Amino acid sequence: MNALLLLCLAAAQESPEAALFKKCDSEIPWITDGTDVLDLEPGAGGHPIVEKEPRNFNQDRGPLFAKAREQAAAKKRLILWYCPRIPGSHMYRTLLLDKYLKVVVFTDPGVVDLVKTKFVPVRMYCDKALSTSTGIKRWDFVEPGLVFMTPEGKVVHTLDRIRTFNADWFRAALVEILRKFPEYNAPAGETAEDLIKGGDDEKALAKASPEQKALIHRRLGRWDKVEGSPLQRGLASLNQKKFGDARKLLEGIDSAEARYYLAIVDHWTAKDPLPRLKEVVARHPDTRWAWRAASNLVMGKEDLPDGPLLYHFEDFFAYPNPGAATSTCRPNPDFNDVVKRAVEFLLQTQAADGSWKDTRYNYWPAAMWPNTKVKTRQHVIQVSTSLAALALSEWREVDPARIDKAVARADKYIVDPANMNLDNPYQNYSNTYRLLYLAHTKNVPRMNEAVRQLAAQQDGKGAWAHDYSNPFLTAVVVHSLAVAKKAGADVPEPLFQRAAPVLAASRGDGGTMAYGTGGKPTGEKDSMARVALADVALFDCGQVGLDRVASAVDFYWKYAKQLEAVRVCDAHADGILAGFMFFHSTFHTVEGAVLLQESRRKEHLKAFRAQMLSVPEFDGSFIDSHELGKAYGTAFALLILNRTR
Repeated sequence: MNALLLLCLAAAQESPEAALFKKCDSEIPWITDGTDVLDLEPGAGGHPIVEKEPRNFNQDRGPLFAKAREQAAAKKRLILWYCPRIPGSHMYRTLLLDKYLKVVVFTDPGVVDLVKTKFVPVRMYCDKALSTSTGIKRWDFVEPGLVFMTPEGKVVHTLDRIRTFNADWFRAALVEILRKFPEYNAPAGETAEDLIKGGDDEKALAKASPEQKALIHRRLGRWDKVEGSPLQRGLASLNQKKFGDARKLLEGIDSAEARYYLAIVDHWTAKDPLPRLKEVVARHPDTRWAWRAASNLVMGKEDLPDGPLLYHFEDFFAYPNPGAATSTCRPNPDFNDVVKRAVEFLLQTQAADGSWKDTRYNYWPAAMWPNTKVKTRQHVIQVSTSLAALALSEWREVDPARIDKAVARADKYIVDPANMNLDNPYQNYSNTYRLLYLAHTKNVPRMNEAVRQLAAQQDGKGAWAHDYSNPFLTAVVVHSLAVAKKAGADVPEPLFQRAAPVLAASRGDGGTMAYGTGGKPTGEKDSMARVALADVALFDCGQVGLDRVASAVDFYWKYAKQLEAVRVCDAHADGILAGFMFFHSTFHTVEGAVLLQESRRKEHLKAFRAQMLSVPEFDGSFIDSHELGKAYGTAFALLILNRTR
């Protein structure tokens, strides 16, 4: 009785926005195991991940798949298996990505219609039995993702590692997957409406109304043929990032959809979208647009809105046909185009206060640090902003006028004491990258102040810490101090002298290195993301020569594939290797590569360039951990690319 009372009280206290948010992804008739997707919690010290068994996890999923195969055979359709989770310690914030997919993709009318019309949709965990029978395994497949199967249960395509959420892109990818398998792609009907729902857009044109034609042409990117419909013309302008035109057209339409997309225009033009989102919720609560709007008004566990919009994961722009995509990563061999698109992403996503604040890294439970309330997000914002300002400065020639304005705004944020949060354990992390930016500006007084702050935080052993003392942070602090010293800063020599023994002691034989200060070296694979950092810092301290740096850069490539495999995982996915190490370790390894003699330098930089060109998202951004955000990864990628030219 008490439990029932508590449930009733909880339901009564649920906000209207939370109730609407729960309606996202309520229109697709999933065959589902009903298993929850959970955020996992770090254990003591952040490691290892503590697995929590979700509700309804332990069950035989065979009968559900048998039902799906039976329906697929009867309807001659592919099975679309949405796999939100593969158990294991490689991901612990899958729930966020599951929410993003529900909000942006599985609540979009075009995707909903296509899935209902052409697929048998299944939503189910991949447990050990399914992993064995289907071959879907972690690292090969990183959630959330889709698995496409024939009625016989044969896997014929996968689409996973989804980190950019664009409904039109997603619908186009599904259409192309269907085209690969024409035996499962019969038209759903003869009317224009049926053909559009089934993704047969070209066939629908001959029978379509003017409104339907405008919709089809917009989805196909034929902007000059989008006529008549103010809504579709407004969305076409938004697709092309013509925000002023989109605003004018959409402001004249009294509908939930138009108001929702006006909020999008506000957001992507550095205006507060919340007033319009609240208006959609208040005026149109029975629409999918209110459900999507509500996701950005409901606060999650880290005291941040749950939805994807504010973190630039909800994307609305037009891109080339994705084909039968296997992920949202889009390799691009055109160096200049990659740089231009990455620069554009940073310019477009800068906040009104000059920062880049798309990180969600703020969720750590207070019990991990009982004596202090740790808020790490402000420091990651400072890091992202410093890196973005540095990257834009280095690529000024791409768009001098816009970049100068963006960097000037960022500079005010970076040097504002209110944004430094110096009583937080992560201050060394943010100060390190702030100093890298300040070194580029050659502003000696500002550099000296940052040096003094870092000097005050060096511990008695000579190390630096964020939430714990470790040699990899110590190494990047030392390198930033060395860069600042070359730029004219007054860096006391004892800082290097005290740090050098700590770094030397952390290095084991060959390619091994300790994770924490005073710890034992881990194995080669687990150390690969940290070895070059330490040896570059030891070189900066005058303790090793370039031959040692060269060996460390060589060693990076020995296990680079393992690091690339876990790039978009948000935890220590493969032993100690973690996705959030990818850009951090690669950048600092490149800093070592540029020191080498010409022949070896060219060989390495060519490889690093190819590596970066293989991993951009289709929206032009770069990402490793989704918690850290896209600005962080994009800025690091631009810095790496600049060092390869």
